[in-house]
Amino acid sequence: MAILDKHAILERNVTLLAIFAFLVVTVGGIVQIAPLFWLENTIEDVEGMRPYTPLELAGRDIYIREGCYVCHSQMIRPMRDE
Repeated sequence: MAILDKHAILERNVTLLAIFAFLVVTVGGIVQIAPLFWLENTIEDVEGMRPYTPLELAGRDIYIREGCYVCHSQMIRPMRDE
């Protein structure tokens, strides 16, 4: 019962709960993100790929802003009115 009593203290004190929640999220984020800085192959070079030109980026921004991806995608839409 000693563990449950300590847990009840944590649940009743909002400030303490917020501090521990912040610590847990911080540790979890560091555990997931930090190893990526030491891996050499996090981004793989793909043959035939090139960065977008400024004109292509502007066109892509318009395409996304206007919602063209809703109709002009290869997503299967089961409803008739979609």
